[in-house]
Amino acid sequence: MSSSTSSSSGEIAPRGPYVKVLAVMLLGMGGALALLLTFGYFARANAANILERVTEARSYLPQIAEEEKPVVMAFGSSMTDAGFLSTMFDRDMAARGIEVKSYNFGFGGLNPYFQDYLSRRIRDAFQAKDKRLELAMIEFTPLQNTKARWKGAQPVVDSYVAMLGDGSDIWDVAKEDLTRGSRMAVIKYLRNEVSAEMVTFYLGSEMFSERSRPSAGIPPDEEKDALEDELVPKLVQAYEDEFPDDEDCDWCWARQGGTLMREQRKPETLEWFRQYWEARRSEQRMADDRLWRIQCCDIEELDFEEELVAGFIRTVKNFQEFSDRVEVVLLPRNHDWIQRGPEAWQRLEAVLERIERETGATVRSFEDSPEITPQHFHDTTHLSPYEGNVAFTNLLVETYAPLLQR
Repeated sequence: MSSSTSSSSGEIAPRGPYVKVLAVMLLGMGGALALLLTFGYFARANAANILERVTEARSYLPQIAEEEKPVVMAFGSSMTDAGFLSTMFDRDMAARGIEVKSYNFGFGGLNPYFQDYLSRRIRDAFQAKDKRLELAMIEFTPLQNTKARWKGAQPVVDSYVAMLGDGSDIWDVAKEDLTRGSRMAVIKYLRNEVSAEMVTFYLGSEMFSERSRPSAGIPPDEEKDALEDELVPKLVQAYEDEFPDDEDCDWCWARQGGTLMREQRKPETLEWFRQYWEARRSEQRMADDRLWRIQCCDIEELDFEEELVAGFIRTVKNFQEFSDRVEVVLLPRNHDWIQRGPEAWQRLEAVLERIERETGATVRSFEDSPEITPQHFHDTTHLSPYEGNVAFTNLLVETYAPLLQR
């Protein structure tokens, strides 16, 4: 018998001290887990709140997959969320004799690595109902695919995969990296899908987000700031008056994930919105926003990250498994504020050629469409409601109506 389990006289050593140590360790770990879960509960740190729009959209996937009309989906980032009007698209297609039901699946904060996992859930829902998409428009967002964007996402990678993935996805990770796969399983099944890194990341974001934003050193436009302050309460009250019984949702089923159409708002409200977006486009705000996009996402130099580009290609291939037509689209660019040098253009063209080569999907760029002007944006990257999204949706109707007719 080994010396670790026996004394010199051959008697078995008492196990009491070891049991006590083990019990203390388990209690300590359990207490730490309980504290984390308690904090997460009171901070509302869970998938339903952190990825609220994603969670709501996913809950409707079974209903979307049962839609009798041909289904069209715009899938992408917050730029798709802001830029695609589902109900307007359907209405204008119907006026051309084309019956479709479209959905806005644009989500802020999801880079292509995460979009890959979300697209698997969409694929699973459609295949479970033996339903196919008529058309999938997959947004390629250059700023979402850079090394800078990937670096900024590191604190939330494992938590987001736990939220968006299922057991088979985590098992696939475990087969490649047992330690990481085990950690993801703990996050998903024991930590309410929220890692300690994510808690720290979001606490830091709340505490230091404004301080970390760069400043171009341009003084505020006091007149525009005053106009914005005057318009905000008017717009809030107008919404409450015009839609007193509106659904409280981030991804709204009644609007198919999009926003309200111009025709649903009063002329006075639309005029207030026009003034509001004009006030928001002050030189100071736009210059600061451009610097922020450079800092967080390398929006002008575009040093692409292989992990993200590969994730985007996987996303396109996931959609191709259940879609009759898949196209990759680039949304309009705000030319007044976002410029690229020759080397950045070469890198972008090389990535787009690779996507087209490896997926066979058509790549269609709307970045330089003359129909969209800088006045259609509310910041350096996002189209504005009631103006920019109307112009872009109309452009999509004109582009895809001939394809859907065939």
